[in-house]
Formats: sequence, structure tokens, C-alpha cells
Amino acid sequence: MIDFPVYRNDGVKEHMRALIDLKNIVARQLPKMPKEYITRLVMDRKHESMLVVRKSSSPSKVIGGVVYRPFVENEFVEIAFLAVSAIEQVKGYGTRLMNKLKAHLQKSKVKYIVTYADNNAIGYFKKQGFSTIPRMPKHLWYGYIKEYDSGTLMDCYLNPGIDYNDLSNELKKQKAMLLEALKKSYHFEIHKGSEIEQIQKGIKKKHVENDLTTEKVFNKIPGLTASGWTLQSYIKSLHQSDRNSFFKQCQNILKQLNNHCSSWPFKKPVNPDEVPDYTEVIKHPRDLESIGKRLESKSHYRSKENFVKDVQLIFDNAKLYNKPNSIYYKHAVNLEEYIRPVSYTHLRAHETVLDLVCRLLLEKKKKKKTKNKKKKTKKKKNKK
Repeated sequence: MIDFPVYRNDGVKEHMRALIDLKNIVARQLPKMPKEYITRLVMDRKHESMLVVRKSSSPSKVIGGVVYRPFVENEFVEIAFLAVSAIEQVKGYGTRLMNKLKAHLQKSKVKYIVTYADNNAIGYFKKQGFSTIPRMPKHLWYGYIKEYDSGTLMDCYLNPGIDYNDLSNELKKQKAMLLEALKKSYHFEIHKGSEIEQIQKGIKKKHVENDLTTEKVFNKIPGLTASGWTLQSYIKSLHQSDRNSFFKQCQNILKQLNNHCSSWPFKKPVNPDEVPDYTEVIKHPRDLESIGKRLESKSHYRSKENFVKDVQLIFDNAKLYNKPNSIYYKHAVNLEEYIRPVSYTHLRAHETVLDLVCRLLLEKKKKKKTKNKKKKTKKKKNKK
């Protein structure tokens, strides 16, 4: 039988003995960490520890635990150490321990768990719902916890609607409900890429490229009519200039950027009073607010390339000025990875989704033809 009691340095002999056992496990699992530092935090009266205790043995045996400091007024706790005995690992105790900790913290005002994870621990914490993109408001934790250059700041939001004691069954129920809702709401059928490519057959290349509004082309694209599209609704969408305009697309991209949790360092211009040498390193500062103002003028961005260049400048500046292990550098990378595939990689001004699909198919076919030509040329050379 496994139990998960919560102890602190309260002078009770049983609790003190258990905390010493946990301290020894942490020291063995983290050999590079100074033992005095581990002892100080485990025995600190401001810290608490949730232990993994096997009660089937006599006496009860501590096989792991997590040491954390609560900041209840700021609605978060900071994990200092989390370790499981080497011979007890790969049995799921780490996941059970984290779920039990979350369930325990739900009883208080705590909404977030934060920790600085080293490279070996990042994978574990990601599996437990932690993110390298801080979701907790900065003013809650900044100045309260020590920053570590060798670690990555990670946090986890405690959802009050989730029963973490029964998390696996909760996830199974959610999955089943979503699949059932999808089956009822949509015509559920998957079309392979090879099927979509069949729209090319029997239709002249220039015909597909220049006129997508003909019934012949429209009906050839599998899944369109089944999903509710009609030729008339598509033609109507072409005339909705506001929705499909270049500026509207740029505004949507800017909105996605502003709504992302990694955007907070880039929303306003860098304050020269706070960062005096910034303009010496960065010759062309850029931020989301200035891009928004340029977009509102409707005269600055004449092409997609100009807009993309300005957005990219935000990421390039952040990576140039900040060190790779800094929060600002990591936020820039996360935001760049998020927006690139979502928004402007393939999209062109005044281009609808159907235009995009057909254009990409044509480009794919062109590449295939070029590849085949090269192969034929090589064969001819080999024959000679």
C-alpha cells in the first residue's frame, strides 16, 4: 500500500525521521547538489514535503517525495526538489506523486506550481502538464523565487474542474465525449492526399489555376460538399473583401501574436531607461504595438513581405540582444515557432482556403515533374 502524507519540520519524531529519509533520497538522486543546501531546504519550516511511503513493509519506508515552498498569498508553490529512489523508478510513482500534490494543493488557494528544471527533468515535468512558456502572471512570482541560469523556468496551472486523484479516468471520459460530439456534429470522413490530387486529372492546368468558380472544378474536390460548402457560398466568400483582404489577414496574425502567452515581452517598445544599451545593440527596434500602428495607417505595408519582415525583426532582435538561456530569448523562439506555421508561411494576400489548396497542389505537381525530368536526363546520360 502506498501513502502520500504531507510533513514539515514540526518537531514530531515520526515526521523528522521521514524527512531525513527523503533528504537522503534527494542527495543520492542529485549528487551534484550540495548536501547542506538540500538539508537546509528540506528542514526549513517554510517548506513542506509530500512523501511517497510504502506501508506494506514494516516499518513504513519512504521511497520518494517532493519538497516545495507555498506562497499562498500569491497563489503558487515552488518545487525545490522531486525525487524517487532509484530502485523504485519506472513504476509510475513520479506521476502519482505529482497528481497527489496537485489534488492536495487544490484544497488551498494555490493556482500554479512553478519550478526551475534542469535539462534532465524538463521531459518529466512536460508530461505532468508543465510548460516552458510561463502562464502565471509575472508579478505573482517575480522577486519571490530565486532565478537559476542553469535551469528552465516551468509552471503548471491547476484546473479547478479536474479531479487529479482520478486523472486517467477523467481523460478517458473527455476523449470519449469529444469523439462522440464530433461524430454527431460533422460528416466524419478522411480523404487521403492522393484523392485530392485527382482533381488535376481531366482538367487543364491553367483551368484549375485561373478559374475555381466553375462547378466542374468545385465538385472534383472531395469533402467540400459533404462538409457544407456550396459553389454559391464559395463565390460569395470571394466578394467578402473585408474578410479576405490583405490587411484583415495581417490584423488576424497580429491578434494571434498578442493573445499568445509568450508575447508579453514584445507588446510594448523597450524602455531605454530600463535597458540603456539596447539601442546600441539593436539598430531597428520593433514591437507589436508599433506594428499595429503601422497597420492602422494602411499605407506602410504594401506587401506581405514587408509585414513578415517587421514581425520577424521582433524575434531576431530578441535573440540578438538576449542570451539563449534567458526568458526573453525562449519567449521569442516559442512565439516564432507558433506563428510561422499558423499564419503567414503559405498565405498570400487576397487568397482563400480553396485557392491555397489548389495552388499548393499545383506547386507539388511542378516539383514532381521537375524531379522526373532530372531522372530522365540522368538515364539518357548513363546510356550514352
